Amino acid sequence: MSSANEQRSQAELLFNLCKQTDPDSLCLKLAHLLQFSPAAEARAMSAILLRKQLTRDDSYLWPRLNPTTQSSLKTILLTCIQQEDNKSISKKLCDTISELASGILPDNGWPELLPFMFQCVSSDSPKLQDWRF
Repeated sequence: MSSANEQRSQAELLFNLCKQTDPDSLCLKLAHLLQFSPAAEARAMSAILLRKQLTRDDSYLWPRLNPTTQSSLKTILLTCIQQEDNKSISKKLCDTISELASGILPDNGWPELLPFMFQCVSSDSPKLQDWRF
């Protein structure tokens, strides 16, 4: 997120190296930032970067992640959508969840998602009722 080209280039290089050598750690660390960072900009960027890694395209990491990482990511995403108060970040989270779901739901890869969505629309919380997946 730095405006300095050299810093950004170095960060991109390290990011791509992590993506190639340890995608599990990369995705879990992005999810950790998404869940716990006090900085809204960091949470927003981690949601965007996670979505890009979990979207079916040339850099699709999901099949390369171990089952424990996959399970943790799904749980963290659903936890974050319940906790996030920033509407812009919530939208990015919904986009991330939608992208992941479109890739894994056909194979019954996220059986917890539909009951979670039903719980949201049935909730007394206007915030949870309003999520747009």
